[in-house]
Amino acid sequence: MIFGQEAVARFVAVLKPLVQAERQAETIETHEAYLQFRECQKALNDWVLGEARMMVEQTPGAGLDDMRELYRVLLDHPDLGATDSDRAVTGAILSEAWAGLQGWVK
Repeated sequence: MIFGQEAVARFVAVLKPLVQAERQAETIETHEAYLQFRECQKALNDWVLGEARMMVEQTPGAGLDDMRELYRVLLDHPDLGATDSDRAVTGAILSEAWAGLQGWVK
């Protein structure tokens, strides 16, 4: 895999704050409160999406197969895939960040 353990660790460090924020969102009881929470998390969300995309773009030779393998590794990482919800959030973040990159389809 083109993305070694150091790269995986960097991706985990970037993705983890947003995964943790989404865990908090699960406890919000009203739609209005959820929308307010999302607005407060917008800067974090935008940063994570941008970083996750840039990290792939700046990896020479990274192709779609490498991204698929990295996706599986990240979904299996204990900090990002501890629960089904965490795995869903991690997958959604990566799919959104990587949309159209090297042929990645959301």
